[in-house]
Amino acid sequence: MLGLQEAQYRMVTEIQRQTIGLALQGKDVLGAAKTGSGKTLAFIIPALELLYRLQWTSADGLGVLIISPTRELAFQIFKVLRKVGKNHEFSAGLIIGGKDLKEESERIHHINMLICTPGRLLQHMDETSYFYASDLQMLILDEADRILDMGFADTMNAIIENLPKKRQTLLFSATQTKSVKDLARLSLKDPEYVWVHEKAKFSTPATLDQSYIVCELQQKVNMLYSFLRSHLKKKTIVFFASCKEVQYLFRVFCKLQPGLPVLALHGKQQQFKRMEVYTCFVRKKAAVLFATDIAARGLDFPAVNWVIQFDCPEDANTYIHRVGRTARYKEGGEALLVLLPSEEKSMVQQLVQRKVPVNEIKINPDKLTDIQKRLQAFLAQDQELKEKAQRCFVSYLRSVYLMKNKEVFDVFKLPLAEYALSLGLAMAPRVRFLQKVQKQLPVNESADETNPVKETEQNKNTISSINKEGVEKCRTNFSGKVSANKAKEEERRKETEHPPSSEGVEESDESEDESEESEEEEKEAALSSRLVQQWPPVQKSGVAEADEDDDAGGINLDKVKEILQEEDKFDKEEYRKKIKEKHRLDNIKPYTTPVVDNNVSLFTT
Repeated sequence: MLGLQEAQYRMVTEIQRQTIGLALQGKDVLGAAKTGSGKTLAFIIPALELLYRLQWTSADGLGVLIISPTRELAFQIFKVLRKVGKNHEFSAGLIIGGKDLKEESERIHHINMLICTPGRLLQHMDETSYFYASDLQMLILDEADRILDMGFADTMNAIIENLPKKRQTLLFSATQTKSVKDLARLSLKDPEYVWVHEKAKFSTPATLDQSYIVCELQQKVNMLYSFLRSHLKKKTIVFFASCKEVQYLFRVFCKLQPGLPVLALHGKQQQFKRMEVYTCFVRKKAAVLFATDIAARGLDFPAVNWVIQFDCPEDANTYIHRVGRTARYKEGGEALLVLLPSEEKSMVQQLVQRKVPVNEIKINPDKLTDIQKRLQAFLAQDQELKEKAQRCFVSYLRSVYLMKNKEVFDVFKLPLAEYALSLGLAMAPRVRFLQKVQKQLPVNESADETNPVKETEQNKNTISSINKEGVEKCRTNFSGKVSANKAKEEERRKETEHPPSSEGVEESDESEDESEESEEEEKEAALSSRLVQQWPPVQKSGVAEADEDDDAGGINLDKVKEILQEEDKFDKEEYRKKIKEKHRLDNIKPYTTPVVDNNVSLFTT
């Protein structure tokens, strides 16, 4: 009680009132409550009380294990534990990725309360020989549904196998899903199910004002900039679908200088940097944080005024967790969801089914600032920034394509050329995975008429028009020589198959000259025929040095070089055959290699 009073915790929330008593009785608990309702204390208080009753010491080893899906949430839980439990003599530890494994291994066997992420915990179970959990008294999973959503199911199953079966288990989350029930069947024994707001009218806090706008893809960046310019004294979190979107738009908005501090939080950052950004944003009174869903789970950002979902969330659960970063602990807050016209109908239906009150508002076009030319100027001056824009483009398309709900997300309905321009790019970068899907669609449709992946008439028109643009672009670049060279190549093949009779050496020499003159044209034809098939027109870029996930476009010079070398070999072989055939028919002696005088120097003075 003393720790709670010193930490200024005086009011008990509903989830704490209903779950702490059950947990102190030794029962397994499956608890769900709205975001910002105080779930962290609902499991920390029973954990401290359990070890206090057992008079647990550092010699007894691990007594309580708390697992969270993200490093930031684990760090936040650890901070709350230090505040509330500072008057106890228990040892507490935090093990997360990004820290020194050897240093953690030296201390882990002395820890009584361990807060961790699943991957790091399993790594210690496999590699740290003196790490034991045989005396574990309580297992706690925070944001349990997200642990499964993030692909931790196999990891969690392996962890649970290494834990004693005789233990108490507490599971907490803001949403209740089937996946949590599946996990509950694996680890809970006759659990007490507590859903505080199950009968509530809405699934989100009553103090949260929620709205959505329908915005064309090419206007979203302009809309975001205009919004920030009109909310300079507010604290805002903007959620994006991918890390590369955050990286590019963060750099761009720093250059645009909207009038308030701009921060970025995503999974590609080092752990120290993520903690630094989190702490910095918490301290600021007015700022904007560009983030991925890494910031949507459990993190407590005080006094956030706005949550903007720049990209449509995967489902209603993700929406609820995102907006939960504001209107916490009965404070007020506002949330704005940005939807494309193709996403509006299905997504709004999902939110209504989950009892989320959301109202449509309109954009005032007079207040919309166009920043496209400024972005183009930035990219023209900075090649690295241009490559980030290309990666942003590809990454967004990939995130849309990988979404499960195809009623909401259809990558083929997106205006690619217009979206590229809105990012400051002159043309749409090459997107290889879409090319593969485009090639597979006709085959799949003919093989199985019930295939869920169907290409609409609009998709066909869009793709075919882009292909035509790509072909015309390549033909223009090669000055219309593609068709001419193809004709010459066909004519040369006919001559090879049916060589004409030669009347003398002079005609043979003339034929040799013609072959030599056409050799360069044939090389160009080979290269042209390859490039005509590329879609969309590529830009010169250094993105090839990046990983597969960063595939943004550009001519692969090494690949072109290999193609030309192969064509050279083919041309030379055909040329030799042709000359030999002429020599044989005309009874001319074979061509001999000229003698080289070794006394002649390669260099002359």
